[in-house]
Amino acid sequence: MATEIVELRPDLLPALRRFAEKVWRRPRSDAFYRWRYEELPLHRAWLALRDGEVLAMEASFERPYRIGDAIEPILEVFDWYCLPDLRNSGLGVRVMQRLMKERACLLVGGSDDTRGLLPRLRWQVIAQATKFVLPIGVGRLAEALRGRAPIPGFAARLGARALLALRRPRPRSVPEHARVVPVATVGDEMQALYRGPVAYAAVPLWPPELVRWMLCAHPSVGHFVPLYFAEGERLRGWTLTRVFETPGGCDAEIVECFAPDPSEELYAWMVSETALRAAAFRPDLLGTSTSCAHLAAALRRCGFIARDAAPVQLWRPAGALPAGPVLIGANSGDTSLLPIAQRWWDA
Repeated sequence: MATEIVELRPDLLPALRRFAEKVWRRPRSDAFYRWRYEELPLHRAWLALRDGEVLAMEASFERPYRIGDAIEPILEVFDWYCLPDLRNSGLGVRVMQRLMKERACLLVGGSDDTRGLLPRLRWQVIAQATKFVLPIGVGRLAEALRGRAPIPGFAARLGARALLALRRPRPRSVPEHARVVPVATVGDEMQALYRGPVAYAAVPLWPPELVRWMLCAHPSVGHFVPLYFAEGERLRGWTLTRVFETPGGCDAEIVECFAPDPSEELYAWMVSETALRAAAFRPDLLGTSTSCAHLAAALRRCGFIARDAAPVQLWRPAGALPAGPVLIGANSGDTSLLPIAQRWWDA
């Protein structure tokens, strides 16, 4: 039987599940698969099928972007995978080309093979998203120190504590009449931040159904913490942080840090207050990534360490983006969900 490329539909979920359990170590409960593939209307995926079995796939979120003054849907692609014995067959490329027929597509990072292939498919690198980390916990930093030098465990922990004291999250300069407002969820007041004038040429939006889906995520994904930042009666911006378990311990990630009128000073306040609250969960590391120069400078001011950068690649038949910065990083695709616990109690 010939291989066909089809969009995911309910009757294909069992085949997708069989494929996923071959290639990824993730929870295997009905609850996880229901949340992951059925509960978000924005989720779209395409499968390469032969004899009822999935040979390759690619998933995406069909997400609105603010591009200049217009709103445009873009497929944020991820989970692009082909069975190993078919990787030189061109099947994965066929799946990608099927998505490209739908609408504009965006991918952050990807494997070396992906980064080499997409330019040949006429994707453009529109930005670089730099990864930042802030060490908070002693344990993993002490292990890293022991890996660099043959020192006793107690000495490594003492050294880790001394280093962490220099980078401990602390309050930064606070704008006049400013306050941080913890919220359980976000409403139209957050959406309004993206509707007015913004300093970015491109920024992903947060449809209510996407926010609800993430805040009600399967427990293996972790816990999301939204914060509002206000000056007087004016809402200046918001952050969304995820706290999650890894094989090495607890970590956290700033998924979104957005202000429509950004500056290094404003973002430094938002980052520092977010880090203080994330530290209460006692993560070993607090990470994020961004393509925004203002946010990158604020992260460095708050003690974050820059690591590698990932290309932000775009396929857009409508042409190049308007001139200006983009705000893309940990807020794109499934970056805000990874890593997912490999097993869970209901698995």
